[in-house]
Amino acid sequence: MEHPGKAFYRLSRLKPGDELPMRKLPAAKVYATPLETQALPPPRLEGGAPLWRVLARLAPRLPEVGSSLSLAEVSQLLMALASRNSEALGQKDQGRLYPSAGGAYPLEAYLVVQEVQGVFPGVYHYFPKEHQLFQIAPRPDFLRLKAALLDLPLEKAAALLVLTLVPERSAALFGLRGYRYALLEAGYAAGLLLLAATGLGVAAYPAETFYDEEVGQVLGLKEGEYTGLVILLGR
Repeated sequence: MEHPGKAFYRLSRLKPGDELPMRKLPAAKVYATPLETQALPPPRLEGGAPLWRVLARLAPRLPEVGSSLSLAEVSQLLMALASRNSEALGQKDQGRLYPSAGGAYPLEAYLVVQEVQGVFPGVYHYFPKEHQLFQIAPRPDFLRLKAALLDLPLEKAAALLVLTLVPERSAALFGLRGYRYALLEAGYAAGLLLLAATGLGVAAYPAETFYDEEVGQVLGLKEGEYTGLVILLGR
């Protein structure tokens, strides 16, 4: 039996003469009846640490202090995922701050809040168009989540930012190759998030190894949406 990873790359190759499906784009994910809607303060668009100084300090770092994050810091971090036409960014251009092949945007983001000032602990879906958080579940069982993340020190994290993928959005345009583009998009977004965290002095640690089904159950993911990356945030 062919290795599934090798089969994926073989089947998603693009050769001269191949045509991409380029079907209609699926609608973005929106929760119609969230438990709570948390408006985020407008992120800063100017100032902050110069880019090259931030890049020099860029490195994955586990939270160690265990203190909370402010809502303003969360807003600034999530700016990396926001739509350019969000009122919070004051821009009219379409799209987001990272590239997405065909504008499919298969990426979704969830914030699992443990200690964020002024925000109820729980699971939130990030709505990039309005730069808002929608609470979709109460505080999860963090012991179960810790076990799902192979015993990473979640007790020191103020929040977890989970990036998930809905590859069918990209596959609707590009066929099997869309699965590659979905993974690339998660990488683009994660890079911006780590850069933003470093500029804010926030510890951010990307966990790529976890028990997929356990994390998916905490988020309430449906069939066709997959956990791509879990970023621990804190001090």
